[in-house]
Amino acid sequence: MKRVGLLLLGLVASVPAWAADLTVSAASSLTESFRELGAAYEKTHPRTKVDFNFAASGVLLQQISRGAPVDVFASADETTMDQAQQQNLLATGTRVIFAVNALWVVVPPQPKAAPRTLKDLAGAGVQRIAL
Repeated sequence: MKRVGLLLLGLVASVPAWAADLTVSAASSLTESFRELGAAYEKTHPRTKVDFNFAASGVLLQQISRGAPVDVFASADETTMDQAQQQNLLATGTRVIFAVNALWVVVPPQPKAAPRTLKDLAGAGVQRIAL
């Protein structure tokens, strides 16, 4: 959360002091944390309003490629950012990886056969899967 906050604050630092609005297009998975960051930013910059546009990363990229005005783009994946960069939609030198994700499988102590692949999760020994 701290790294995301620093990124958002760092990215918007380049916005002129007279700016009244800051438009952030971000992946839906970032909604909760970015709303919190936006409120904190508005509190320290009372003349700036942070407007959010949350959607799937691919949808956001399509909007930007069609001319949607966006100050900050936060994708949920590197592939979409690669596409944005290939289309010259990113300001040079502004792309930053600010968060990473990992998939973890938690199993009971000493399971008979711990799953090693996604296919193993469909086995008879797996009783519950939670996301």
